[in-house]
Amino acid sequence: MSTTAPTAATARSTRAPRRPLTPTLAYVRLELSRTVRNPRAILFTVMVPILMLLVFSGGGDADDKKALLASMAAYGAIGGGLFATGPRLTAERVSGWLRQLRATPLSPTAAIVGKGAAGLLLALTSAFIVGAVGRFGGTDISTTAWIGLCVALPLCATVTVGLGLLVGASFRSPETAQGATMLSYIGLSALGGLWVPPDQFPTWLQDVAHVLPTFHIGEVARAITTGGTVGLGHCAIIALWAVVLGGAATVAWRRGTTVR
Repeated sequence: MSTTAPTAATARSTRAPRRPLTPTLAYVRLELSRTVRNPRAILFTVMVPILMLLVFSGGGDADDKKALLASMAAYGAIGGGLFATGPRLTAERVSGWLRQLRATPLSPTAAIVGKGAAGLLLALTSAFIVGAVGRFGGTDISTTAWIGLCVALPLCATVTVGLGLLVGASFRSPETAQGATMLSYIGLSALGGLWVPPDQFPTWLQDVAHVLPTFHIGEVARAITTGGTVGLGHCAIIALWAVVLGGAATVAWRRGTTVR
């Protein structure tokens, strides 16, 4: 009695079937794919920082150029946390999309998780691309510094992810949420010293800047690009802001303001 080796088709048929993604992971993947195809988000978080970097990097010494690169990478990263969360979450709440999720196996909380993950992806994308412009475009940061920006800035962007979720939970109009997001983005960036060095501010405004998370995010990014030591105090204040804003967003969600 002869035996034959199993064919390739038979071998493939005996393999264990691929496990499908859980509903939450599938929704997160959907949010990520929607985010990377959003031209407005890419414009504000990648193209504008690069344009500002190219425009303002003409003067100054090497350290000044590295500091400018750090500020622009931080500027793009905090924008990623905001634009992927607040306006879109408000629009989905107003349209009834989040209510429809209640009729599916997917929890509405997955929308929050998806928006947060999308914000961190945008932050990473900005840090990677803006850092690449600096690495290969004349700023001459090291590869280690480039990688450091890609690691540190998405972690720092948890602050603006929390702020964006709070905006999305607090406003009933997508237009109002969009305005609040833009105001927060511009205000925090300017007052935090990402456009103009804080030491050029009036004394009272410097005191304001030192309280804001964007100032400390910028300091972390500048320490990375210039080869300095990242201060633990900056990291602690960033973490504190992330906890406070995340807690405020959670309270707003539990009160039912996210789903109406």
